This record gives sequence, C-alpha cells and structure tokens, in this order.
Amino acid sequence: MEKHFTFESQGCQLVATMHLPGRGERAACGLVLLHGWAGYRIGAHQMFVKLGRAAVERGYGCLRFDFRGRGDSEGDADATTLSTMIADTKVAAEVMLREGGVDRVVLVGDCSGSEVAIGSGAQIEAVTAMVLWSAPIVGADRQATDRAKKRDILRQYAVKLFRRETWAKLLSGNLQGGMIKRAVLRGGKGSGEEGSQSDRDIDWIRCFRRFPGDVLFVYGSKDPTAADAAAHFQSLTREASRDWHLHLVEGANHAFYSVAWEDEVIAATLDWIAERYPVPAGP
Repeated sequence: MEKHFTFESQGCQLVATMHLPGRGERAACGLVLLHGWAGYRIGAHQMFVKLGRAAVERGYGCLRFDFRGRGDSEGDADATTLSTMIADTKVAAEVMLREGGVDRVVLVGDCSGSEVAIGSGAQIEAVTAMVLWSAPIVGADRQATDRAKKRDILRQYAVKLFRRETWAKLLSGNLQGGMIKRAVLRGGKGSGEEGSQSDRDIDWIRCFRRFPGDVLFVYGSKDPTAADAAAHFQSLTREASRDWHLHLVEGANHAFYSVAWEDEVIAATLDWIAERYPVPAGP
C-alpha cells in the first residue's frame, strides 16, 4: 500500500509517501528515508521509490518525504539548512511511528541525508539503527575530500568534452553552461550546502558518539571521497565502542548510477536491517 499525504513541520506542509504492508500485516519496523541536499523524496534515480517498495515486500514500513524547501514541500529553498532538515526528520519519525503502527525506526540517509541522520538519530528515542549511503565526513576537515570530489567532476567533464552528444548540445544551444559552471566552481555542492551558522554550531562528533544503535555505511569503491570518509567513520565508531559495519559496492560511484549497483545497495540495506529486525513468520 502506498499512501500520499502531507504533514506539518514548523508551519510548513511537507509532502510524503508512506509504504506499508498489506491489510492485517504489521510492519516489523519503519524506515524513514532522508534524501540528499538537492534531491527530493524519490531519491537519486528513484532509488528511494525502489527501496520503499522492496521494504514493503520484506515486511517493513517506509516513509519518504520532501524536506521543507525541497521537491513539492512548502518552504523557502534558500532557507533550508541541515538544521531545518534535522527538525523535519524528528517530525517525520513521529509520523512513521503514529501512522505506520511501528515502535522502532531506522533512518536511511543518502549523502547529505546521512548528515541529517547523524544529527537527529540520538535525539529520537525510537531510532535504533541507521543506514548511511555515501556519508560525507562530519565534524572534521573536509578539504581533502572536497578536492578529490572536485577533481572527479573535472575529470568527468573532460571526458564529456570529447563526446559527440556534448558538441551537439553546444551547437543546438541546449548545453546547460550555468549548471556546469556551478558544479565546477562549487565542487558539486549545492547553493548553501557549505553550511549555515546553525549547522556549524552542531557538535557532529558528539551526535555520532551518543547514538546508541548500530550504523551501516555503504560506499561505492570508485567514489573519490569514500576512502577518507570510511576511515573517518571507522575511527569514530571505534571511539563510540560500536561494531564497524561497512558495505563497499565494487566499481560504484558516489550515487550508484547503475541498475546492478542500486540493486546491491538496496539488498545490502534490507539484509542488514533484517538481521536486526527479523519479520515474524506468517501462519
């Protein structure tokens, strides 16, 4: 069952979709999906839609929604920060508990959505686990990973420069020069993603250490930021006295742009959740 509705967060109506098992079935737990900075509730190449439907087949509920200022939700896009996204997540978890009829929540964050999960997880009692896809470094210097990401963007555009379709777009006037310029100058960061003052005031390390549950990190081996980010979180996990859980998708990029890669990410996510929250056997 897929239910489309809205809920309110600090005066803004947020658009959401909830996936629930069929009538008479109670979800083993509820997943709340947190999209990236410039995304919305369907996720990159509809991965959140696919995850939501796969989760229901496995016996789990799932809520995916647009943060305020994103997608179809109300709110000023320029006023969106990680702090407002964290506030929205806390409300979304309450909605999942109430409307989904579950008592435990797993946060699944993609890229910047992983930061949101880290910032909100310890504040929500019902959140007992997190799955973080392509999580960026938090609470530490990102200059090295930012440079690696920018180099990778430049390399991608250099490759595209020699493609026939690129020149065809240029000659037809369909080449999005402004988007390319922003991507190169900002290193792939969206407007405002550098962080507001409220975001800089968050003690990210403390948030991560305080979270009482397990965390699964998922990275693509060809993501230029993966090695440094994984090492960073492995160290923080050790300091938090938690077990280290990492799934590396061989050959995958930052956004898992391949049917095989996205299938592996979704399967790894649900298999890991199932180990912790098995669905009761039916009659």
